[in-house]
Amino acid sequence: MHKNLQQRYLATLKKCATPIHTVVTTQPPRQEKQQEKASAPSSPKRHVFNANNFSQCFDCFHVAAVTKFSLLYSSRSHGTSATATITATTTTKPLTTKATAEPTAAEVNNRNIDYIESTNLLITNELEAKQKATTQVQQTRGVETLNNSYNNPQSISQTTFSKKSCQQCASYVDTAAIVNELLVLDTAAQTTTTGPCTPTLQQFVVEMHTDLGPNERVGLTGDVKALGEWRLERAIALEPQQGGIRWQANVLLQTCRNISYRYFIYVEDKQGRKQIRRWETRLQPRVLKPADVELTMSGTKTRVDRFGDADGSGETQVNRGWLTNDCIVQLKFEREQMFQVLDIEKFDPADEVLVKILPLNEESEPTEAGVHVEVAKLKYGESHLQPQQAFGIPYVRGDVVVFHITAPCPLQTAFALLFHTPDQRAIGKAVITAAQLAGSEGVLELSITEPVPEATTIIARLTLPYLIVKPFADKTLDFRTTYAHYWPKSWPNLNVGHRGNGRSYIADPPAERENTIASFMRAYDKFADMIELDVHLTADGVPVIYHDFGMRTARQGKEITKIEQLEYVLIKDVSYEKLKQLRVFAVINGKPVEFPSHNTESRVEHRIFPTLVDVLEGLPKSLGIDVEIKWPQRRASGAPEAHQTIDKNFFTDRVLATVINHGCGRPLLFSSFDADICTMLRFKQNLFPVMFLTQGQTKKWSPFMDLRTRTVEQAINNAQAFELAGTAPHAEDLLSEEGAQLLQKARNLGQISLVWGDDCNSKERVKYFVEIGATATCYDRTDLYIPEGKERAFFNSSSLLAEFEDQCLR
Repeated sequence: MHKNLQQRYLATLKKCATPIHTVVTTQPPRQEKQQEKASAPSSPKRHVFNANNFSQCFDCFHVAAVTKFSLLYSSRSHGTSATATITATTTTKPLTTKATAEPTAAEVNNRNIDYIESTNLLITNELEAKQKATTQVQQTRGVETLNNSYNNPQSISQTTFSKKSCQQCASYVDTAAIVNELLVLDTAAQTTTTGPCTPTLQQFVVEMHTDLGPNERVGLTGDVKALGEWRLERAIALEPQQGGIRWQANVLLQTCRNISYRYFIYVEDKQGRKQIRRWETRLQPRVLKPADVELTMSGTKTRVDRFGDADGSGETQVNRGWLTNDCIVQLKFEREQMFQVLDIEKFDPADEVLVKILPLNEESEPTEAGVHVEVAKLKYGESHLQPQQAFGIPYVRGDVVVFHITAPCPLQTAFALLFHTPDQRAIGKAVITAAQLAGSEGVLELSITEPVPEATTIIARLTLPYLIVKPFADKTLDFRTTYAHYWPKSWPNLNVGHRGNGRSYIADPPAERENTIASFMRAYDKFADMIELDVHLTADGVPVIYHDFGMRTARQGKEITKIEQLEYVLIKDVSYEKLKQLRVFAVINGKPVEFPSHNTESRVEHRIFPTLVDVLEGLPKSLGIDVEIKWPQRRASGAPEAHQTIDKNFFTDRVLATVINHGCGRPLLFSSFDADICTMLRFKQNLFPVMFLTQGQTKKWSPFMDLRTRTVEQAINNAQAFELAGTAPHAEDLLSEEGAQLLQKARNLGQISLVWGDDCNSKERVKYFVEIGATATCYDRTDLYIPEGKERAFFNSSSLLAEFEDQCLR
């Protein structure tokens, strides 16, 4: 493209550069020049910006970019053609350069060492580098100057031309001419197809069809700098019109191409930091087209958007945002036995009691500053987070009620729990201090007293679990897109390989050990659409793949003949290097059987304990992944599945960072039996779907303490309350006549259902779960039970994978 211009461009760059050798000597300047001349034929020159003229030449490029804008604007405003402008510019006489003292070779070396790579990039990348650099200058400096002064274009040129630094640049005229010429040619090409790229004042108007909460405002962001480039902190604030029904902003935009944008609702804290409340979450954002701009400017069309209805279909798609600088505190009534009554005459929760949370300031006075309290009572179809009622939400034993509090981090707010009878008579109170809410989770033992200030007599006690969700700080998320609820209805029922090609520490196992790359690839070779894997964190914070919380092992060299000789080691208690060395045993038919450790297995893909990074980078992107995060649950008896000492926020963040860095751009979802892990994953990020795993009503295992895990319907309710993508119900719950009805209930709420369990392990059962409406079926031995006639994995399609490209952060 324009080879003569390219050559002039490179020549101009060289005028601003100092030729040096690859090897710099300490000879005097004159000798160095002679040596350079002598060695020129065999040693090519490298041009590097030196310290004396680097900044001046950079400013020259700045001037060129600004000149282009001012001249273009002048030509359009005063009837002057762009071609004439270029002619005038190129005939300008060069400005006089100012002589400077020539540095020594050592000084050149010291001054230029930081500029070598950047100069080589500019000179050797030729036209591609030119276009990139010019665009960057235009966006970062030229556009800003134009936006500030476009009403007086001549002042831009005069102010910039008078800079002393530009007078010192001998190549200013050539630079300005070449850059202007190239940019005007590019602009002319754009004008031919889309019209002139002139900044115009664009009006954005959005109608709100839901009431905003106290201090809530409407924001706007998009894929151009003027709209904040999808970043929350740089977004545009809209102003209310018509009593808050409409919100409006006027933004100066260059509309020569399609501009993508979204609306969102936010509040600001005392420091002016924005917190996302809700935002438009359609996979594809809104688009402002040049043709729409022309119609609007001509007066033939008025553009008024409807919040949430990004595609104009009439259906809204709005979800809660992710945490930025705020925290979530959840106080959870999720157990059968919450209260211990000491004075039944004064406090009797056997009947309905109203419960309300009241934030307190440092003086223990009620406050709402920066604190947002919502509550959800899990009931099918009504499990929404909503503002509290005046006297609180009704609670009876067996209900699941979760208070969802958003507050600034670090948490400094105390809370009062107020209890009333159904006829609104106060019967008790309890106080939670900020100091009591330590770590990521815990169980509070609260004393309930009479509802008077001086009361000290305890009339009841309350056992109250809590959860604290902190923002994910490893990556900055944005509004560009979200896959948190992306599961098109057109997708078929998917086949998911359980732990790859199935369990292996059993009699008659598959050839590949479970949760290894070999097992995952075996399932893929048999056309599994996804695989399920289990993630733990080692003592040194490495996410590894293994099913159980620990393994049976023995010291090296010890002969094992009895189960009693084995010791049990938890993964969270050993480093990854130690884990790879451990001997691994399983009990099969009542006898200990040893399997190769990680380090003794010569076949890499068959090694036990692969890291999550190994798996994400080793599997094809056309193989979907269900990342199950393992966290021990407490049984109804009070006994835990295993002891866990790793902080829950830390655990979740390490896994999430690994997936974002190494697993984006593919079908991937999170799942967990821990309802709180699901809540964390939902509010820490906006890129991946989250499913709540549940064992439901089963005869195979004892129930968990958390009532949300006890039934499929309560799992569905929990998913609705905290906007999860869906649930993963246990197959045993779906074998009765109610199975199809339960799956239909999930579909009615827009949720997906991934069915899992031993009851899926046959061709007949796989077919059955498809027929009753499962979204996906997870089972062992895809090599045996994959549906007949299946010829490829569903995601083995370039067009489907292209849909996930925006999942990767830029």
